[in-house]
Amino acid sequence: MSMAQAVLIIALQSAIASQNTSQAGVLPETASTSFGNDGIVDNIASAYDRIEHARDRLNRIKWENVAFIGFQVWFCAMVFDATVYQNAPEVIALAVLNVICSILGGLEVMDGKRWLSRIEQINSDYNLDISVSFIRIATYLEIALTVLLVLFALSFLYVSYMVVREFGWVIYKKIGPDVGVQRMYRIFQFFVLALKIDIFIEFLVSCFYFIQFAIESGFDWDTWIQLVVTVLILPMLYFGRMTVASESYGRMIVFIAFQFVVVFEFILMLRQTLEPGNLWYTWICFVVIGMVFALATAVLGAWTMHNFGKGLAPYVQRGDKKKEHPTRHELREQSSLNSWRIDDD
Repeated sequence: MSMAQAVLIIALQSAIASQNTSQAGVLPETASTSFGNDGIVDNIASAYDRIEHARDRLNRIKWENVAFIGFQVWFCAMVFDATVYQNAPEVIALAVLNVICSILGGLEVMDGKRWLSRIEQINSDYNLDISVSFIRIATYLEIALTVLLVLFALSFLYVSYMVVREFGWVIYKKIGPDVGVQRMYRIFQFFVLALKIDIFIEFLVSCFYFIQFAIESGFDWDTWIQLVVTVLILPMLYFGRMTVASESYGRMIVFIAFQFVVVFEFILMLRQTLEPGNLWYTWICFVVIGMVFALATAVLGAWTMHNFGKGLAPYVQRGDKKKEHPTRHELREQSSLNSWRIDDD
């Protein structure tokens, strides 16, 4: 299902991005103001101000389409990850994020219709003949996209419910009946889940926003901060995962501090996105969600750190280190087998 969704949504988003780019291309370029009397000059200047605003918005919508494509690639990878590692919280979170994605698809339709209406209004107010065929096709594609997203979101909710029920028994067999360890392991799972969600919410959103903003506005002090933080996000997310395995208090404090740096970066993004006349609603949603998840990651990191040294380590190792830390459940099974062994001597 995730692969089918990725193929269909990526194809539609690519087509929508192409149509929006083509629509921006047919808008008239800013004209010289050397026209007859002052009234005509003011009229022409007003028209092209509105046209430039529409062009800027259509170019930004293109980056929203690219972000949705990135989300589908990330979503498909995370579905496979959740299935292989049998992470029930990850399955639930992915189903919820898919629902949020369908809601954002509805916002995309509303945005497309609004700019179609505005370009038509420019034609009417100034007696122009700007073609709106591209953005009209994009609006139809956005409607089809939203319908598909809703259908996939509802399907994933049902499938996720069935999968989580199965994973419950798998986790019980892995952890054993110790309720305390189960609780600590669940908190660890939520922390790892937050790290995986941050790959999209923190890194990809920061990357897309930085590329778009740097191209449009050039480099300033806040742009350099965004560049440095964006480059560090992926290494720090890996650093956070390894910190849990090693149960290092100092490294976890460094990781939590970095999450507050990410929050500061998103505050800078939000300040730029909320400039007067900047109606970039979808990115405002992305930035706010990014701030929420950065804070949630810091809180879960602190909660996980609180459980260091309480018997969680054997359950959070990966690779060769996992063999060096047998769990209490595995030790009990080994002891049980040894007690039934018959001594041939």
